[in-house]
Amino acid sequence: MDKHRLIATTSVSLLAVGLFATPPASRAAALEKCFGIAKAGQNACAGVHHCATLSDLHGCKGTSKVNYDPADFRLVPDGTCAKLGGLDAQQAKALLKHPRAVQAFEAQMQKRNS
Repeated sequence: MDKHRLIATTSVSLLAVGLFATPPASRAAALEKCFGIAKAGQNACAGVHHCATLSDLHGCKGTSKVNYDPADFRLVPDGTCAKLGGLDAQQAKALLKHPRAVQAFEAQMQKRNS
């Protein structure tokens, strides 16, 4: 292999490693928890050490039993949660104190996404 080809191959290899070796923390920093948008079995817990929902009804990723439960979250890109009709953690905690409001929220999300 000649010198120029070796340099070109090495450069491309280093570039590829740099593109795919992005630290997980930088990818996670661009995500936010969005409560109330997950369908049953599609909730997330990625990136957290203690996997418990706000209501502590089940353990973690993929274990939700109800569509659009405000106690469960999915990770979404920053700034998209409100567009999806979801809630931040503070809003979800407040909503969970009122069972009728939870039912209304779930019905609203079902209607919005059907």
